[in-house]
Amino acid sequence: MKVSALPRPLIIGAAVLACFLCSGAAAETIVLKDRSRISAPIIKTAPDSIFVDLGFDVLRIPRRSVAAIEATPAPSAASAPSNATVRSLYTIGNPQVHSTAEGVRAFGPAVVVVKSPGGLGSGFIVHADGYLITNFHVIEGQKHLTVTQFVQSGAELKRVIHQNIRIVALDAFHDLAVLQIEDAQAAPFPTVVLGPETSVYGENVFVIGNPAGLERTVTEGILSHTGRLFEGKLFLQIDASVNPGNSGGPLFNGRGQVIGVVNMGSRIMQGLNFAIPVRHVTFLLDHIEAYAYDHSNSESGFVYVLAPPNPTKTSEEKRHD
Repeated sequence: MKVSALPRPLIIGAAVLACFLCSGAAAETIVLKDRSRISAPIIKTAPDSIFVDLGFDVLRIPRRSVAAIEATPAPSAASAPSNATVRSLYTIGNPQVHSTAEGVRAFGPAVVVVKSPGGLGSGFIVHADGYLITNFHVIEGQKHLTVTQFVQSGAELKRVIHQNIRIVALDAFHDLAVLQIEDAQAAPFPTVVLGPETSVYGENVFVIGNPAGLERTVTEGILSHTGRLFEGKLFLQIDASVNPGNSGGPLFNGRGQVIGVVNMGSRIMQGLNFAIPVRHVTFLLDHIEAYAYDHSNSESGFVYVLAPPNPTKTSEEKRHD
C-alpha cells in the first residue's frame, strides 16, 4: 500500500469512495478549505500532512488544504439503518430487529418519562437534537415539564432529569404533542425509527413505557385490529398491557419500527388497548409550523380564553351558564 499525494479533484473523488469503503468504522471527517469533506480514519499525522486510510489506499492530505477536523462517532446499535429515509425531524426505516429483547436494547434508551405537576406519562425521542413525541393529554394545561432519560454508563443505569423542556407543537385532535429537550451538552440523543403508515393485522408488537411510574416496563402482544373508530378517529387496537403512565410511549412492531403512540386502555377489560397510528405523527412533524405552540392560542392546551359576553342574554340566563 503506497502513500501518495493526489491533486484536489482526486481527493474529492477519493472522499466519495471512502464513504462506502469505511462505513461502519470509527473515522474523522476532514473538512477541506474548498468545503469538500473526507470521512476516513486518520492513521498518521505529520507537521505538513495528514494520512488517512481509504481502505484501498492511503491518502496524504497537505495541512495547508485542511480547514478543520471533526470527530465522527462510530454507529451504535440504535443508529439509523442503512435503508433509512432521514427527514427533517425523524427517520423512517427498517432496523431489522429480530426479537423484543433486541428491540429493547436498541431503542429503550430513546424512551423517556414525561412529568408535570399534573401527572406523568411516557414519550420517545425522534431526533438527535432532543425532539420527542408524547400525548397531548399528558401535558394538557401544563407548562412546567421535566423529561427523565435513562443513560447506560458501564454497569450503571443513570437517570438524567432534564428541566429545560420546550413545548414545540400540539395536535389536540389526535392527542399528540412535540417537545424538545433543550440541553446541547446531552446531545446527540438516542432516537427511534418510525415505521410504515400501514400496519399488519395480527403482527407481533411490544410497548416500552412507565405504567404507574414503574420505569422502563416492557409488555408484548399482537396488533388486534388496525382500524378501530372512536369519535371520528381510527386507532390501532393491541392486547399488550397498557396502564396509566404508558400514555405517549411508543408502540413497536416486531422489526423495531414505531407504528403508533400508546394513548388509552380499558380499565375494566384486559387486553383492550389502543394506540394512535404513526401516520399522524409523521404528518404532525412534516407540518410542524401549522401546529406550533402558542401561549396566546386557546387551543394550545395551556391558555384558555373566556368566551365574550352575549349582550342579548338576560341576567338570569347568564347565571345558568
